[in-house]
Amino acid sequence: MTDHANTKHGMGTGGAYGFVRDGYAQANNHDLTTADVKSAHVYGRDEETIGSISALKVGTDGKINHAVIDVGGFLGMGAHSVLIPFGDLTILRETDGSDLRVNLDTTKEKLKAMPHHKM
Repeated sequence: MTDHANTKHGMGTGGAYGFVRDGYAQANNHDLTTADVKSAHVYGRDEETIGSISALKVGTDGKINHAVIDVGGFLGMGAHSVLIPFGDLTILRETDGSDLRVNLDTTKEKLKAMPHHKM
């Protein structure tokens, strides 16, 4: 039994791949609060940890529209921060609990190659 797999899905559901994990269902990004996802680890296509969410940008409509992801570093020092559209994240919520899994269809190396986002 595989506990995660990648499957293609349509536009508007977060990136080029959907992420599936046993015991989790895709959360509606627009129903999430900043408290739900701030400080969450971000996982890549192969479930490797590629960063963590350090900040969220909220639009005038009150919805989260961007996430700042810190890549590398230690305890916030020396991290490379990048700005990612919130819709590019696939967020899975545990069906019988409150755990969240944040996935992004990229690698740590690709995030490190992106322009640094200054807060």
